[in-house]
Amino acid sequence: MKGEAKGKYLNAGSSRVQDACIFFSGKELSVVDEFGQKLVSASLAEVNISARLGNVPRLLGFPDESAFETRENDLVDEWLKSVGKSRSLVSFLDGKIRYALVSLVLTVLLILGFVSYGIPPLAEVVAHQLPDDLLDSTSEFSLELLDRLVLEPTELSTERKNEIHGLVRRTFPELSNPGYRLVFRRGANLGANAFALPDGVIVFTDELIEMLKSDAEILAVFAHEYGHVVERHSLRQVLQDSAIAVLSFLVIGEATDTLQESLNALPAVFMHGAYSREFESEADDYAFRMLSDAGLSPHSLGDALRRLHEEHGEGEGLKYFSSHPPFEDRIRRATEASR
Repeated sequence: MKGEAKGKYLNAGSSRVQDACIFFSGKELSVVDEFGQKLVSASLAEVNISARLGNVPRLLGFPDESAFETRENDLVDEWLKSVGKSRSLVSFLDGKIRYALVSLVLTVLLILGFVSYGIPPLAEVVAHQLPDDLLDSTSEFSLELLDRLVLEPTELSTERKNEIHGLVRRTFPELSNPGYRLVFRRGANLGANAFALPDGVIVFTDELIEMLKSDAEILAVFAHEYGHVVERHSLRQVLQDSAIAVLSFLVIGEATDTLQESLNALPAVFMHGAYSREFESEADDYAFRMLSDAGLSPHSLGDALRRLHEEHGEGEGLKYFSSHPPFEDRIRRATEASR
């Protein structure tokens, strides 16, 4: 096919623009100015042609970095077709709203599928591969921030703290060298609460200890939090909520600044009870097994949940137990596990 199209010629390395024409002859192109003087020529393989987007002018880039701009898109398409160059997907979809909508729906479904079924397992893999020094620094930062913002020094007596430490060691002797450390703080605005940091630090508030009425209930809450430690739920939660950080870790293969910044969001997880339904259920199941192996009834976790629910209700400030699944479901599962 032979043809010509009018347009503007953009000189390489300058802002100069001049009227010109481009001539198509087979797979060869040449641009001439208004006086017929050749400005540039090249073969199709050497020219970068922008995709068609409606009536937006097409840009043809030449090897010398000059370019030709034309609005005669139909002529360019006809020439490309004549030399066997297929239209781009963008050009094909342009003006075809049905295809565009289908593509949009498929894209959304793919993204949702990846978020639902791709990111969680990736987050689990990454959480279990993070180095210990990163866990230590992240946990230290989290506890320091919580101490400054919401927690206060414990008011429990030394005797009471030693009593609880001894209770945990005697009941779960297999955890004698587990990498956990039980610490106490006054909850203040957090009230009755407990949470586990990634490096194995488990925090109990004074208010929670005062509210629980039996050793079995204290042990049940401890077992639940230890389940969060083993399964690395806090890290997985943050990584799932920061999918870009997960991908960055997998691609680069090291703990990047982006990942560290994402892990700095851990205090928010602890303050707002942001664990997912799945993670809370996993921690409950882990606690049921620990309690059963120690000769205790899993029902004690249900007792602790019921007591806390009666004290605070579902809509008030008990952040530790306000996450999904609902109280009733968790209490029911504890009862079933004790049978």
